[in-house]
Amino acid sequence: MIPAEIWAHLEDDTRVSSALGRIQRRILPTGRRNFLLGIEAPTRSRMLILRVAAASAEGQPEVPDSRGVVVRTRVLDTGVGWVEIELILRDNQHRDIFDLLVTDLVEAAEEPEDERTGLFRFLDRLTDWQQLLRRLAPGGLTREAQQGLWGELWTLREVVTPVLGTSDSVGAWQGPLGADQDFHLGGACIEVKTSTANQMDALHITSERQLEAPEGVSIMLLGLSLDARVGFGETLPDMVRASRARASEAGCLHLLDDRLGSAGYDEGDEAMYSEVGYSLRLLRAFLVGQGFPRIVSGDLSQGLANVSYSISLAKCSQFELSTDMPGAILGGLV
Repeated sequence: MIPAEIWAHLEDDTRVSSALGRIQRRILPTGRRNFLLGIEAPTRSRMLILRVAAASAEGQPEVPDSRGVVVRTRVLDTGVGWVEIELILRDNQHRDIFDLLVTDLVEAAEEPEDERTGLFRFLDRLTDWQQLLRRLAPGGLTREAQQGLWGELWTLREVVTPVLGTSDSVGAWQGPLGADQDFHLGGACIEVKTSTANQMDALHITSERQLEAPEGVSIMLLGLSLDARVGFGETLPDMVRASRARASEAGCLHLLDDRLGSAGYDEGDEAMYSEVGYSLRLLRAFLVGQGFPRIVSGDLSQGLANVSYSISLAKCSQFELSTDMPGAILGGLV
C-alpha cells in the first residue's frame, strides 16, 4: 500500500497552489520500474507516473480514460528517449480506491525483469481495473451535477469566451479537472454556482479553498438562478452539442471532450438529460475581496478541513458587479 505520508508530503508542498505542471516524488528507488507519485498543479489531482524507455513503449495499446481517472501518454523532450504513462485521479473522494489501484499496478509492473513486459503487464492490469470500475460506477450525472455542468458551459460561452476566445476559454475551464475554482484565467479565477430555487438568497461553498486564490489573483463568484422545465429551454445535451460545434471550429474539440469526460458527461447517457431544459432566470456576480464573507484555509484550526458553508447574498451587496452585459463582467480582471 502507498504510504499516506508520501501523499501528505506532496500535497503540503506550497508550490501546488500556485505552480503549473506537477510536484512529483519517485517511489521504489531500488525497484525495476521507474514509478513516481505526483500532484498535478493547480488542480491538486493525485497522479501515478510510469517512466520507460521509448523503445519499450513502441506499439503499446491505447488505454482509454475511465470515470474519474484520466490516462495520458507523454513523450519527454529530454533527448534521452523517455515516455511517461500518467494516471490522474479527477475525483478526490475516491483516493482510497486510487491507492489500491496504484498498489496493484506497481506490483504487476515490478514482477517481470524486462521493462517492455512490465509496461504491457501494467497496461493489461489497468484495463482490467477500468472494466471493473465501469461496472461498479453509477450511470449518469445527478440532477445537481447536470445543473452545475450546464451553468459552467453557459459561463464558458457567455462570460469567458467573449474575452479569451474559444480555445483559451476551454483551456481555462479547470473545474472538471479538480481545481479549486471552475475557471483559471491567469490573473483571475471564476467560481460558478447554480440554483433552481425560486429565490437565490444564498450560495453554497463546498470547501475552504474555493474562495481562496494565490496572492495577486482575483476571484469572481457567479450565481446563476436557472429556470428548469420539462420540454422548455436548452437541455444539457443541447448545450454540449453547441459547445462541441464551437470547439470543433476553433480546433480544440479534443480539449473540450477531455473536460466533459472528466466532468462525468457521457454521450451514452444523453437520453437521461434530454427531458429537462434550462434557461437563465437571474445572474449575480461578486468580486471576492477584503471583507467578503468567506472561510479560507488560514481561518481553520489545526485538524479541520473540507469545510462547507453558505453565504447570504444579502451581506454581499457592496461586492456585487453589474451583470447587464455578461461578456463584459470580467472587465479589467484579465
